[in-house]
Amino acid sequence: MECLDANELQDLMSGALDTGARMNVLGHLDTCDDCRELLSITASDVSRQTLPVFHEALDATAAPESMAGLEATALPEPLMSTQAASDQVEDAGDAPTLLPQDLLATPVMRPSTGKPKAQGKRLGRFTMTERLGAGAMGVVWQAEDPKLGRNVALKLLKRADAGLTERLVREARSMAQVNHPNVVTVYEVGESEDGTMFIAMELVTGQSLRAWQATTKPAVPELVAAYLAAGRGLGAAHAAGIVHRDFKPDNVLVGDDGRVRVTDFGLAAAKPGEGGATKPHIGDVNLTTSGSVLGTPAYMAPEQFTGGNVDSRTDQFNFCVALYEALYGERPFEGKTFVELGDNVTFGRIKPAPAGTRVSNALREILLRGLAVKPGDRFATMNDLITELGRDRARPWRRTTIAAAALAGVLGLGLVSDWVLRSRLGAEINQSFALTGKQLERTVGQLRDQFDTVSQVAYRESALREVAAHHDQDDFGLGTAEDDKAELERLHSTLVSTDWVRLGTSTLAIVDYKGRLLYTSAEPTHWGGDLRALPFVKRALDAGKGDSVTVLPYSDPGLLASRILGAGGAREGLAVVFVRTLALGDKTTEGSEARALYLQVQDGEQLIDNVRLDDETELALVAPTGESTGRLSPRLVASALASTAVTDVEEGEHTYQVQAREVRGLEEQGTIAHVVMARPLDGVLSLFPGARLVFALTAMGALVLAIAAFMRARDITRGRT
Repeated sequence: MECLDANELQDLMSGALDTGARMNVLGHLDTCDDCRELLSITASDVSRQTLPVFHEALDATAAPESMAGLEATALPEPLMSTQAASDQVEDAGDAPTLLPQDLLATPVMRPSTGKPKAQGKRLGRFTMTERLGAGAMGVVWQAEDPKLGRNVALKLLKRADAGLTERLVREARSMAQVNHPNVVTVYEVGESEDGTMFIAMELVTGQSLRAWQATTKPAVPELVAAYLAAGRGLGAAHAAGIVHRDFKPDNVLVGDDGRVRVTDFGLAAAKPGEGGATKPHIGDVNLTTSGSVLGTPAYMAPEQFTGGNVDSRTDQFNFCVALYEALYGERPFEGKTFVELGDNVTFGRIKPAPAGTRVSNALREILLRGLAVKPGDRFATMNDLITELGRDRARPWRRTTIAAAALAGVLGLGLVSDWVLRSRLGAEINQSFALTGKQLERTVGQLRDQFDTVSQVAYRESALREVAAHHDQDDFGLGTAEDDKAELERLHSTLVSTDWVRLGTSTLAIVDYKGRLLYTSAEPTHWGGDLRALPFVKRALDAGKGDSVTVLPYSDPGLLASRILGAGGAREGLAVVFVRTLALGDKTTEGSEARALYLQVQDGEQLIDNVRLDDETELALVAPTGESTGRLSPRLVASALASTAVTDVEEGEHTYQVQAREVRGLEEQGTIAHVVMARPLDGVLSLFPGARLVFALTAMGALVLAIAAFMRARDITRGRT
């Protein structure tokens, strides 16, 4: 069997061990000098002559078999625990001489197989229902409170004793001063008809903090959170002027609801509150009595070993020992004997951290300050210690806050930079589009003027005038079709021999009054095709007057069939076809007759080249049928045509600004086509499609995370969670 710890000794001395466990402990005491020394030191203030049974248990010559006689023998409770010894010493100033019969505790009995004698007994209005356990001072029972319809815990003395009664009342008053969720609530103090004193308190269904640690094996953050809750309970007690003096994981309960509660203020004594207030109804207790040893030795502060002044900083030391043990799995001070432990504690000989520990250096520094030998070197109050632990526990959240805020800041800066750059580019693009629109109007106007000039010059050519004066004789019955064909062939030859080059480099064609092609500069040898399949030719012939301009794709079937542009295959792009009607009479009056058509064809790309002002702006000429020139995608073209305003369009990895401008025809013709302008609006965040949206959502998410982490860190630091 391993050496006994303070809890096992307390259970032995209070009579809380069953027969088998008690015999094992006594058997160990028979062979272990260190454990006997610790037990004897606890009882050092009482004469050996008054405790024959107790010293018989310490006699090394007693065999385990001989201890069987102790099964029903009372053990002296006031000396069986540090708690009881301290009370006896505290009240030593006016205590009477102790007699053997005054020191007898409830006998240690074998476990009963029947109902405990006290079960069903009434104490005041409470009915005892189940024995929950025993401690150094008394027994704890579960009881029913019929008046309020609830179960409570009753802590009652094992025997009538003036000193213990006073201590029981003092414990109840101490606990009743504190109304805090992390302190077990005391309801009342009472006395039964037979003189049994009891405390009615909150019944907590759960386990001790030590048992919770052993069963759940929590991680460091969970351990710190549990101890922070207990620390808040201690802090509340200190604020009420109460010093616990025996804080350890056994005196902390973890309820099934997860709430942590500090209990067993049996060693508590009134001290001035941290605000300077005192509780006058709690009797003054001398906390510096020479030779007194208060609390469980493994968790005691130096001043408890040396009999120094005990205050709230003592609880702070006890708390840090318990938390150190929970975190590292071992206590901070070595000590196989009471004396060795006391020396190490009073000289501050703290063990180094074990290898592979999960505890951060910052958390260890907080614990070491709380374990300082001099109370003045510890934290000023328990709440200060809790705040530091909260800050350390909140450190990951603070780091998350900083990282998330930094990320949100960087992304936000990128978005702002992108917005500024895009704004500047947008202003530049708008200016470019406006200038391009003016250039378009100027270019189209020049083309109209050029066509008007060229067509007038062409009209003066004798060959074209002959075409205008020609009539098929067959229509009047004055000749045959063969004669008319020969005449048309002669006109064709005349047109071919005419110098048209001086009128320009664009393709020109001449059509007679029946829509027959007599000449095209694209294929001079070809003639005779019927151009009425072209709508703009038919309209001119039917109207007998009017000039027009039409934009259509080179792939138009009628245009291909006419062979105006030659016999070659279909070309890509658009053709801009100007038509002038040569009519007899005044073409502004009704009844004018079209005698010939003069056609001039210009390439759409040439028009665009004349409009272009810079290489960054992409242009496209768009026909009414939707076909377009240039390299703009159909999506950009369609987006531009959908609105007259400048529009942002996502295309691949880029964002474009697009706008469409109308191209107006001759005279009152109206819109004959559109020129679409497009220019990339690439900013800082043109990394991939939807980059700005991703950056914006990420920045927003990072900001929300930063705020949430900050709130979490603040709540942890302030002890709200």
